[in-house]
Amino acid sequence: MNLRISFWVKNLQAFLLALFFCLPILSGAFLLSLEYEKIYIACNSVFAIFSIVVFLKIPKELRFYFGFFVGILLFYWIGFSFFYSPYPFLMPFVSVGVALIYAGILGLGLWVENLFFRAIMLYFLGYVHPFYFDWFLPQSFFAYSIFGVDNFSFLCILLAGIILANFTIKKIFFAGLLLVLAIFNTNFFAEYQIPFKISLSSTDIPQDARWDKDFIDSIIAQNFEKIDQAKKEKKEVVVLPETAFPMALNMQPYILEALKKLSKDIVIITGGMRLENYKSYNSTYIFTDNKVEIIDKVVLAPFGERIPLPDFLAKYFYKIFFGTQEGLESAQIPRDFILKNQKFRNAICYEGTSSLLYQDNPKYLIMISNNAWFFPSIEPYFQQILLKYRARKHGSMIFHSANFSNSMIIFPTLFSRIKQ
Repeated sequence: MNLRISFWVKNLQAFLLALFFCLPILSGAFLLSLEYEKIYIACNSVFAIFSIVVFLKIPKELRFYFGFFVGILLFYWIGFSFFYSPYPFLMPFVSVGVALIYAGILGLGLWVENLFFRAIMLYFLGYVHPFYFDWFLPQSFFAYSIFGVDNFSFLCILLAGIILANFTIKKIFFAGLLLVLAIFNTNFFAEYQIPFKISLSSTDIPQDARWDKDFIDSIIAQNFEKIDQAKKEKKEVVVLPETAFPMALNMQPYILEALKKLSKDIVIITGGMRLENYKSYNSTYIFTDNKVEIIDKVVLAPFGERIPLPDFLAKYFYKIFFGTQEGLESAQIPRDFILKNQKFRNAICYEGTSSLLYQDNPKYLIMISNNAWFFPSIEPYFQQILLKYRARKHGSMIFHSANFSNSMIIFPTLFSRIKQ
């Protein structure tokens, strides 16, 4: 009996500590869903520091339990995409599998109770990407906070966390000093000039309807209505979400010609599949002045678009989940395109949060997403937090059009205003 009680007590303790650790993301999902961004910034400036201290102070015997619950709380939604596969019963198994992976990763990071060891491990855990999945970024916890998101600021925060974790009144001054240093690299406010009048369309098409032939005509009609509405509003550019046209758009000559014709009056950027030599790509189509440019996705979502396993295993899973022996193909490098004499980096959903797209600090990104795969969950707000982190760290302005979540402009400063 005592062993059973001990097991459940450990699980409860680990769950509560994991909950506190995940507050920067979970509170963000709640407050951003209510559009309380300023309240989130104020709260998270405390929550994110608290999260660091919690990680440093986890009892050693709870480390694997803690890692498991962090995996569940932050990434339970990954299994949701399997609802649309031939085997929806795998959803909970996928979520538990992901949680077990993070139990191992965080368990190793918490192997000893030395505060400096744990601070170093937390810093480097942001570079551990199981199956190329890179959404566990402790630095991103500070995306919506008064603290900087650069490496120097994070190191100051970690040192302050060590002091706070070993709290004494005499040392509190030094922790405060380090936290003040972590604020120095924060750009709090700026006014921004948008290069042109742009319409970032949001759509609410459920995932099970997107690939249903009975809904294709209405989806296409809705897309053209969005374009017509943007024209009426005198916009110069309209952006539609990822796979807004849920088909191989390059194989649809009538739709292509209609979009080209409309592009004489307004630039149209939309998502669609591309088929070439029996290979499929997730692509962005840019229609300008009766011409079209197509840019393929570079970073494919693990398990959703590609199976990150050796070919002999990957082919087996492709056959099970996608009815083919091949996944999507990808481009080799990120690509830019020119609009109104300005350079824009193309980004499609998952890759928009990847460091690969920001290596040269692009000034502007146009990003398209389809978040219907993971509805309802924290995923769209988690994505927004990561995008804010990338925007602040790399000085990039992100124009984001999405299905099943809000479309928005994400600015590189904490607060912003658009010049009229």
